[in-house]
Amino acid sequence: MTPPAPNIDPLTTPLERERVLAAYQRACAALEAAQQPNGAWAGEVVWNPMLICQYVICSHIVGREIPEPRKQRIRLSLELQRKRDGGWGMHPDVPPAPGDHDHHPNHDRDPAGLAGAHDSWMFHTVLGYVALRLLGADPNEPLLQDVRAWIHAHGGPYGVPTWGRAWLALLGLYPWSELQPLLPELWLLGDDSPMHPRRLYCHMRLIYLGLSYLYGARTQADASPLVEAIRGELYPEGWDVSRFRATRDQIASTDLYEPIGQSLEWLFAGARALSRAIPAVVRRRALARAWEHIEFEFASTNWVCLSPVNGMLFCLAMWSRDRRDPRLAQALQGLEYWMWEDDSEGLRICGARSDIWDTSFALQALCEGPQIDEAARAVDRASAWLPRAQLRADILGGREHYRESARGGWGFANEHHPWPVSDCTAEALEALLHAEHRGWDHAAARLDLSDKLAAVEFVLLRQNDDGGFGSYEPRRGSMLLARFNPAEMYGNCMLEYSYTECTASCVRGLAVALEALGANMPSELRARVQAGVDAGVQFLLGSQASNGAWPGFWGVNYTYGTFFSVAGLLAAGLDGEHVAVRRAVRHLISAQRDDGGWGERYEGVLESRERPLDADQPSRIVQTAWALLTLQQAAPERGREAIERGLRFLLDQQQPDGTWPHDAAVGVFFNTAVLDYRLYKLVFPTWALSRWLSR
Repeated sequence: MTPPAPNIDPLTTPLERERVLAAYQRACAALEAAQQPNGAWAGEVVWNPMLICQYVICSHIVGREIPEPRKQRIRLSLELQRKRDGGWGMHPDVPPAPGDHDHHPNHDRDPAGLAGAHDSWMFHTVLGYVALRLLGADPNEPLLQDVRAWIHAHGGPYGVPTWGRAWLALLGLYPWSELQPLLPELWLLGDDSPMHPRRLYCHMRLIYLGLSYLYGARTQADASPLVEAIRGELYPEGWDVSRFRATRDQIASTDLYEPIGQSLEWLFAGARALSRAIPAVVRRRALARAWEHIEFEFASTNWVCLSPVNGMLFCLAMWSRDRRDPRLAQALQGLEYWMWEDDSEGLRICGARSDIWDTSFALQALCEGPQIDEAARAVDRASAWLPRAQLRADILGGREHYRESARGGWGFANEHHPWPVSDCTAEALEALLHAEHRGWDHAAARLDLSDKLAAVEFVLLRQNDDGGFGSYEPRRGSMLLARFNPAEMYGNCMLEYSYTECTASCVRGLAVALEALGANMPSELRARVQAGVDAGVQFLLGSQASNGAWPGFWGVNYTYGTFFSVAGLLAAGLDGEHVAVRRAVRHLISAQRDDGGWGERYEGVLESRERPLDADQPSRIVQTAWALLTLQQAAPERGREAIERGLRFLLDQQQPDGTWPHDAAVGVFFNTAVLDYRLYKLVFPTWALSRWLSR
């Protein structure tokens, strides 16, 4: 649906409108200032220190010396992210421990509402300790003494989840023999096998690819006095393989989210017995097949890989296979793509880049508002860059390496990352169609009709049989596979699902394309698009929770899922009087807080239920913007009072430079992995102001 043209609402006073317009102008100036020279917006996606610790371990194993200034920046980032109970954790917002960096904005705050919960996780704390020691930290300095005390007080490294055990095994700090089996032989199964790794969610699939190679090759760093010293510090009771064997099915309570069920225990036991009986020639064939897939991922992504996790695992596989491989330097250089480095927060590695995602939302926000100079300039630059990030051809050789067709898609990151995603494609296409409709599109960058149609085809290929949409791919495996999750600290990570948000974005993008392209869309494709939209609508209607909202998978939580779902339903032709939309509106109005805003705790994602903020906590800026955007679109009159109260909350929170302060991370994946999308707190409040001014 094309955004409405701006007009003055006669039911608001000129002063009110002037205040909102002034705030919008400041926000647009801030957005323009945040725009990259190429026209994209690219905010850091903050997670936790796991990745930078793995980078230190990877560099040590392959013998790549980290320069001293970078070592200091890594240490700075670890110090800033340390939690109040002494270790490191999964969540980026839990208050760090007091120390030498009390100026850091996260100190002395509990923005996630986690007071009383454990902050540190065994996985992250053990990796943090090992990384600091490999960087040269003295084991007797107070910081490391405190971290070591936390590890021992919580049972020691025996309780590290399986993926952490693998990183320890690479250093000789955990016996490979007692790791839960990660058999590379699964890559030799026929493609039609229900257990073939091709059926897994792509991130899980490629992590398993790297881990299974390293497990099968029993890759291990060269022994050194430093690693021997670390072993003695982590295991002061001595190295006893029988103790590892006795605890191999136990995960520290701080880290356990999905317990190992009996069926998975049986599977592990069978795989362990099978592993001992596999002939050496079969193991060599399995490693060769896994290596073919690793080589393809390096080559098809220009060394950046799907994520830094599998990128580092693949670097280690290359080193394991041939320490003198001349391509190892390129592979390690590919990790730089994921790094953020500065003097204030040190060196960190993001789990994802979000250039296309951020740019698509910012472009839609500005296209919906008044055509002020700052917005027009930003839209002009963004709509020139975004088409260049579209994939115009399939990945050569992709089919035999289990890649879906990529032509027409946009990814989450940027033009250098050829892993396109359904909702990123739908949001990018819609953004460019809105820019074109408003006449703000950069003339030289306008998408050809063939590119628009290719994007539509790409989105349709991600639809599942239940009418919902997957992300990178449609679901390939049976839901039974979800019961065999070996990543004990994450949930819902084995398969592609039908996600509420992806489905809503795809429904909305397809509906906008159907209207915008009109007769230019071939009749056969129009019929498929309409059928896809109709099936997506039915999926969304069937996914509405009893409270009238929709749960989120990629964001916290009901506010996020409802923001997407209502927009998708309205774009598909439902109106504000539809019972599902009215129920959603009722929920949002009832959830508004005394300060005029909205807010939820992230534990609601963990527990699959509503978790409102405590009464004494201020509302969340980004969640308030999501609620406002939904109400303004679905119930501009019925929700008028709630909208004005929420709008005043945003206006009061805006800073003089046009931005909004950080209050809490509201992104999430795999239930436990909370992310802070740094640009969300600028893009979505700006969009809420934009939408209000447009009406």
